[in-house]
Amino acid sequence: MDLLRHLRYFRTVADEQHVGRAAERLRLAQPSLSQRIQRLERELGVRLFDRGSRGVSLTPAGRLVRAEADALLAAADRLDSVVARVRDGAAGTLRAAVPPDLGGPTVAALLTGYQDRSPGSTLDLRELTTIQQVRELAAGTLEAGIVRHPCPAEGLDFGPLLHQPLGVLLRADDPLAAAPRVPLADLTGRDLVLFPRATAPALYDETLTRAARHGCTPAAVHEARGGDFAQALVLSGAAVALLASAAGQPGAVWRPLAGTPLTWRTSTAWPRDRDSPAVRRFAEAAYEALRAGAGMLPDHPPGPPPTAGPPPTPGASAGPGEAAGAALGAPPDAASAPRAGAAPEPAPDPGPRPEPGAGTAEEGRSGADASGGPGGPPAAPAPAEEETRARPLYPRPASEFPL
Repeated sequence: MDLLRHLRYFRTVADEQHVGRAAERLRLAQPSLSQRIQRLERELGVRLFDRGSRGVSLTPAGRLVRAEADALLAAADRLDSVVARVRDGAAGTLRAAVPPDLGGPTVAALLTGYQDRSPGSTLDLRELTTIQQVRELAAGTLEAGIVRHPCPAEGLDFGPLLHQPLGVLLRADDPLAAAPRVPLADLTGRDLVLFPRATAPALYDETLTRAARHGCTPAAVHEARGGDFAQALVLSGAAVALLASAAGQPGAVWRPLAGTPLTWRTSTAWPRDRDSPAVRRFAEAAYEALRAGAGMLPDHPPGPPPTAGPPPTPGASAGPGEAAGAALGAPPDAASAPRAGAAPEPAPDPGPRPEPGAGTAEEGRSGADASGGPGGPPAAPAPAEEETRARPLYPRPASEFPL
């Protein structure tokens, strides 16, 4: 027996003091309502109503049951309201994570944006690497996160992809610091500082592979878990650091790379088939925070890799940049050997920009960058905002994220 439902029937009959009027109010047939009240009396083992020709009245036992029924039904209504608010993302706690290098202003914007969307809920935010997030999303101990691509996509859905161009952190007296932009090939022979490979193996390998395709072969690669250690290596003159951005520090300067040859690709992620209003609000808040706080660009691919030598002529052999890329080879998780499950590399065609996922392993081996570099005329600006409005943002199918 559905006790709560039968108690609601009982309360309605007690209010109306007439089974017929109560049946009309409940939109039930009168014989059916009478049978339900009789069943409740049998279940409780007491008679609830005195029945007469003009209606019904509560027995002493019925008056006691009515008082308890009112309290029980009020508690059930409160529970239904709380559950509905949790289901709608307006209450409860969402367990989410961000990568360690996201930056304080971006994390603060994410927290503020989520609270603005869900003022009655709590965001339990942790700092986890992409690999750690993927494991916890699969285990169900995490409900949403912000991950770097390439990222294993089995069992995950993703929000829209954002691109963050990389630059180089140099000592202030480095000769390369005098230029507003640094050609990636000019870092050949230098020691580079990158994040630890264990935190995002596919992205680490992809970064070095793409650097080689642009004619940059480092003498050595140092791993730094935090910005302070990377800055220390740079200030000591031991290395230069590839970073998405860097706050000005005494003795060091950050310069963008010429032609935007390297980017970090970032998106939200959550377990497939576990989408919810709370997850969507997190994804929306993260998208805005990444764009405003971290300066990331929506669906904006990097320019195609330039060669390290002079502009190629038709029929010319591959330039030094391509030769360096071939010499380094593509690690198993790198973009040059795509697998299903992570963000795509953009295609180099200077015509209309392809959809995410259309890039291939040979991306960047010919064509011109967005500034009209070797190989063709300047590419038309990508209509990112129009496409974002035209296509649903959440979720993006895993097929758009080949690893």
